[in-house]
Amino acid sequence: MSWQQTSLESLEIGATPLVRHFLQRLQLPQLFEQHLPALPGRKPSIPSSVTLTVLLTNLLLARQPLYALAAWTARRVPEHLGLQPGQAALLNDDRTGGALDHLRRADRASLLTALVMHAIREFAIDLSEMHQDTTTVSFSGDYADQRPAEEADRPPRITFGYNKDHRPDLKQLLYSITISADGAVPVHCKTYDGNTTDDSVHQETWTFLRQIIGHADFLYVADSKLCTRPNMGFIAGKHGRFLTVMPATRAEDGWFKDYLQDHPLEWLEVHREPNPRRRHGPDVVYLGVESPQRSSEGYRVLWYRSSQKEEQDRQSRRQRLDRAHARLHALQAPGRRAIRQATDAQQAAQDIIEEERVQRWLRFRVEREVEEEYQQVGPGRPGPTTEYRRVEHSRYRIHFEEDGEALAREGRCDGLFPLMTNDKKLSVAEALRKYKYQPFVEKRHEQLKSVFEVAPMWLKNPGRVESLLWLYYVVELVQALLEREVRQQMDEAEVDSLALYPERRHSEAPTAQLVINALEGHRRHRLLDEQGHELRRFYDELPDAAQEVLELLGVDGAPYGLN
Repeated sequence: MSWQQTSLESLEIGATPLVRHFLQRLQLPQLFEQHLPALPGRKPSIPSSVTLTVLLTNLLLARQPLYALAAWTARRVPEHLGLQPGQAALLNDDRTGGALDHLRRADRASLLTALVMHAIREFAIDLSEMHQDTTTVSFSGDYADQRPAEEADRPPRITFGYNKDHRPDLKQLLYSITISADGAVPVHCKTYDGNTTDDSVHQETWTFLRQIIGHADFLYVADSKLCTRPNMGFIAGKHGRFLTVMPATRAEDGWFKDYLQDHPLEWLEVHREPNPRRRHGPDVVYLGVESPQRSSEGYRVLWYRSSQKEEQDRQSRRQRLDRAHARLHALQAPGRRAIRQATDAQQAAQDIIEEERVQRWLRFRVEREVEEEYQQVGPGRPGPTTEYRRVEHSRYRIHFEEDGEALAREGRCDGLFPLMTNDKKLSVAEALRKYKYQPFVEKRHEQLKSVFEVAPMWLKNPGRVESLLWLYYVVELVQALLEREVRQQMDEAEVDSLALYPERRHSEAPTAQLVINALEGHRRHRLLDEQGHELRRFYDELPDAAQEVLELLGVDGAPYGLN
């Protein structure tokens, strides 16, 4: 009897077929082929379209640095990544960097438009309501050798600006994203110079949205940086509709709060929700009313009073007043050096009031106190005939007094915040409901920085940084579509929940990460002979919940050995 030497090959399948399923539905490999310009010279061993697709899959599943891409790929079944056997070793950081350079030379605006248009058709995304927000991506390093700012078709400049990560010491880029209110699906992104202001991106963003939607009849929702006369006038002049927060610096804010003091208004309850901070606490109630006076541009101003914000405003004001009183007490505590000049006392009081931002409610007065002291006239021991003279020392004490009337006026404005819109059909309740979707776009930024650990600081080439951030947009797009699709399919199949949490605990609204985690770690094993021919193939057992997810999403089970 002769014995044949065999070997066991174990490669991870994980969520790679799931990701490939969505990338193929988006036709991304084909779009890369169509929009990447032809390269001069010899054809590369691995097309840039394949390298970029592998990199996208890695960013979704593992988020490895570029130099670790080859090792990560070597542990995966190659055909699920669009690779041939043996090609994984070719995915070094030079090849990946070259693919990013190739993407930088492409017309990414046209590529983005084609991708978004196909996603809208393929997944039937509702575009009647769009939400925009920006964030900053910080960088460590000098980045001194960047192309001049006046040069056309240059990468965005990595430079200093207002850092939303509270790192003013780091250079940055501004990253803008717009999502639909249908599943929070990103439909637009763009990277800007790090010193670009938020209010300067809205007109370009709105114009792109009108291009892909085909008309201007959609609601554009953004934060207070949209609330400028040029931005609102641009959208209204193109027959578009907007909804934004009105900043407190506008004159309409002060006018309404003054008007509220003497004019009763008919506030109506427009929204109620469970208390997010205390399980058994009172519901958070929103009251709303439309301002009797429009903005200076003629737009509607809608005012709301939140019971939660009302309590927060009251507590914040009290805390600031208490801190001011405590600082004054510490300044004049026994044993502290007395204040001898009236101007010093006035300055000290003013500093406390301004630093605690209580000047509207706290008044101060400075009182002069005289201390008498008798000093001996001349040297020597005191005796019966010693003469004394009376010496007066002045000290100044500060007294704080709370302005009861000002506090009462301020209390009547607790919990207020305004929205501004040119949409004549929106009710006060509808406007609030639509604006409350805005945190979902902020959640996309949070996921970009936490879940996906966006790290373009691995790259020192600004052009490659721009390309990598464009790929991160596609990562967010796939993630959003995955979440939206699995939840829609659950509703259609009347599935209440899926056991995707550890210990088979159920989730009623699965996230993309939960779905991916249910599949990651699943492996394919092959028994090979001496020549590398397959003798037998078998797979790890896939949990029931993972199989149910694949069935709901219409993903072929063959890569997992289910067929």
